[in-house]
Amino acid sequence: MGSVVQTAEHIVTCLSSLLDGRGDEQLRFEVDGKLKAVSLRIGHIRKSLVVALPDVALDLIEIAALVYAIDSSVSRGGLMDQQMGAKWHRSFHVSLPVRNVALWSGLKLKANLEETLMFLSGDRFTFDFIETETKAVPSERYFDFGKESAWQPDGVLMFSRGLDSYAGALEEIIERKQKVALISHFSSTKIAPIQRDLQKHMAQKLGSQMLMHFPMRVPLKRGTNAEGTHRARSFLFAALGMATAIAFGLKRVSFYENGVVSLNIPPVGNVLGTRATRTTHPQTLQRFEVLFSTVFGQDLHVDNPFFWRTKTAVVQTIARLGMADPIAFTRSCADVHNQTKQYAHCGRCSHCVDRRFAMLAAGLAGHDPEEAYRLDLMTSPRERVQDKEVALSYVRSAFAYETINEAELVAQFPAILNAVESLGEPPDTALGRIVDLLKRHGSSVATAMRDEMSSTRLELAPIDSLPDLFGAAQRRQLFTTTPVAPKPQDEPEQVFDIVIDKKRKVLWINDAVQVTGAGFNLLNTLAVAFLRGAGQGLDPLDFPTLGAGKLAVGAGLQAETAVRQGVSRTRTLLGAKFDSAGLDPEDGKILIENIPWSGYRLRPDRVRVRYSTDR
Repeated sequence: MGSVVQTAEHIVTCLSSLLDGRGDEQLRFEVDGKLKAVSLRIGHIRKSLVVALPDVALDLIEIAALVYAIDSSVSRGGLMDQQMGAKWHRSFHVSLPVRNVALWSGLKLKANLEETLMFLSGDRFTFDFIETETKAVPSERYFDFGKESAWQPDGVLMFSRGLDSYAGALEEIIERKQKVALISHFSSTKIAPIQRDLQKHMAQKLGSQMLMHFPMRVPLKRGTNAEGTHRARSFLFAALGMATAIAFGLKRVSFYENGVVSLNIPPVGNVLGTRATRTTHPQTLQRFEVLFSTVFGQDLHVDNPFFWRTKTAVVQTIARLGMADPIAFTRSCADVHNQTKQYAHCGRCSHCVDRRFAMLAAGLAGHDPEEAYRLDLMTSPRERVQDKEVALSYVRSAFAYETINEAELVAQFPAILNAVESLGEPPDTALGRIVDLLKRHGSSVATAMRDEMSSTRLELAPIDSLPDLFGAAQRRQLFTTTPVAPKPQDEPEQVFDIVIDKKRKVLWINDAVQVTGAGFNLLNTLAVAFLRGAGQGLDPLDFPTLGAGKLAVGAGLQAETAVRQGVSRTRTLLGAKFDSAGLDPEDGKILIENIPWSGYRLRPDRVRVRYSTDR
């Protein structure tokens, strides 16, 4: 292993809020002594509903808005970071005033919040919640009230401006006859009119009483937007949605996003997996659900009804429901700031590539005008290296997914098991369904690419267009006669010494990481099985696993369903403690291994275990 770069901790102090020049509430904070701010304005909710909101809902909204702004205020180093991502993971110690200190300072809720943000953003947030010194901001200051009426939704949907949330809203309204509240948030003035136009066209065709739009404006003040990845934005989005649901007396919030995007598999081979979004990853939604249920003291739900659909299937849903014409008003492009009236999509980013392939595969390209793309998927030259790699990697991945199996998927993307554990299905069933999802996605993209290649004379294809690039890549693969140089041997992976003091119920790793409490109980139970395998002289690869039932009993968990959460929390705990000890946090997270269809065990190739009473 190479040297571990220490993550600097940024000290964040949240201050009393102020009204800005527009009358919006400005949430202020200091990062390492530098003043930052974010404004928050929520539209169209009736005043009678807002007055009835509990204080914890307002605390949640403020915390989420501040976390979003804090995430945005410190750069991760940029794509050209010469330290190869050393600045990607950040650490924030946040002092934050709240109305209900006792609730937010509770160990369970605080741990849930910090672990959720760590998984979502890749950053460590630690919180000190304090009593608000001044009178809390009146709830009315965050809202532009709508007209009082008896309108009541049947569901709350997170509404971006893309094809997936559009299709989800259509399915709820047209097929299920549900009235829906469409929750959207924006920080760019370019997004708001797009969302309004799309909602307007839906209301004209479906009836104004079937949907209502609730826009949330969250602009970052000057000097606060230093990081464009905005990994914590989905926490703000979900918090706004759940607060709205609570206001209407509902208990569910739905994100609609196809499963290939939700799975968080890097769309480009050379991009770090942590840099892909985790907005609707199954573990993210599961963590949101646990967190919000704890905050509000009731069983709440956060789901993604489109998880088992591909992007092509989503587009086909829109066509099936007879609403293909407004597709031109949806937006998928990640490069929001460079959008123009002529070019609504850049055509370069993976989102644009994904959208265009889905439209071709569904036979609906005519509803998604080519002239709206700065780069056309098939005919425009891709001059930048990054643009070439984005498109080629997307196509290569799709062809690979056509024939992938469970073992290959886990070997290539071991993090897929995080999703398997969070889907509420038996691991073998969930993994098989994920493979089927990826195969369907791969087949639709590969078929569209083959159709293009068969209809295009490659010698006439524009140089550096996708058909030209893909054809050249195929020829190199088919005709190369240059022997492939052997890969250099990787450095041996570090093996960690685990010493367990049964009497004091303390576990030590490399004499640097200490684990007690629930983490000790779980690791100690796995250590017993590990030592049993070692004592029997088994090959490490044959060391036994513990099923969820046995692990629940040994670790003192109440039910098998709690095992997934217990393992996830322990992995997160180990990652955080390894980081604090100057070790690679990813090494800590992988010490507990999950073998599909079998169970859990300590990684036999990465640990040595013994008991001691010397401490």
